[in-house]
Amino acid sequence: MSCFDVTAIGVAFVDVVANVSVEFLEKYELTKGQGNVLPVSVLREIRKELMDSRVIPGGTAANSLANISSLGGKCAFIGKACLDTMGEKFKEDFDNRKVKMCVPLVSFDRDVDKATARCLVLVTPDHDRTFVFNMGICEEIDESDVDEETIRNSKILFVEGQMLVSRRARNAVIKALDIAKDANVKVAFNMHDLNFRATQVQEVIDIIRSRSDILIGNEREIRGCFDIDKEKTDINEFMKVLNSKHQVLAMTRGSKGAYILCDEGIYAIPSENHLSVIDSTGAGDAFAAGFLFGLSQGFSLPAAGKMAALTAAEIIQIWGGRPEASLKDKLESFISSVKA
Repeated sequence: MSCFDVTAIGVAFVDVVANVSVEFLEKYELTKGQGNVLPVSVLREIRKELMDSRVIPGGTAANSLANISSLGGKCAFIGKACLDTMGEKFKEDFDNRKVKMCVPLVSFDRDVDKATARCLVLVTPDHDRTFVFNMGICEEIDESDVDEETIRNSKILFVEGQMLVSRRARNAVIKALDIAKDANVKVAFNMHDLNFRATQVQEVIDIIRSRSDILIGNEREIRGCFDIDKEKTDINEFMKVLNSKHQVLAMTRGSKGAYILCDEGIYAIPSENHLSVIDSTGAGDAFAAGFLFGLSQGFSLPAAGKMAALTAAEIIQIWGGRPEASLKDKLESFISSVKA
């Protein structure tokens, strides 16, 4: 019997979330709505100018685990962080949420390249998010950090696509994928913010296409991964990529909701957000959390899709990507109705 509903391998980020103007982004020549990689020293410079910022442990896969745990799921995390202020904050949050952290914090000598990964999440008035980050030590995860026993005792292995960009981290992920396959553990990928135009990620794309049972991403990411032309808007174009792979594809569409595509057909999942947005940071991570939680509990695909939409709707009512109150309590009525 599985001990964990979801084990994830990903980036141990600590987020600094703040509201900014478009002019602020232009000042630092940041690409709006996308990821911007800069040295830690520049991140510190930008942070000094942020007003009313909040420091929140983050990371795509890590945020999803925080949400799954809040829904009542059992989770574990494989990722690397330093024994610095940011790393300690990251681990403390997981300890409080009862998420197992498989890799211990490693010491550092104040070399910025060895620091815990960090990300500035800059939210503009239109609720769009611009990310400014440095990967720090997280890309130094290697095969020795992969917890085989934990993966074997999980229902789903959730892989953050960003972890495949670094060659060293990619080798660790491939080892984890091999363990999951041998143990019949389902593999889910989140394709968050991969630059699909870069030639160096072709191997990454091939791994995602060939090694996944479940794919989660927004429309831009799905199009990039499967080379679907922007002019082709027919949803059947997305179905074609699944015909021979027998995969499940969860494609988020912002306020339009989501599509769940699978061998059975296409399920349209409406948005469950009926309130004004406080902060859209982590909406995609929460969607992935609700979807994977639902699947781990044996929900049907439409029910798992609605679970995903409900979880995302809750998280955008607060700052940051991790819940402050129990999602299990808030969504108890829906969860109970599905399990009945």
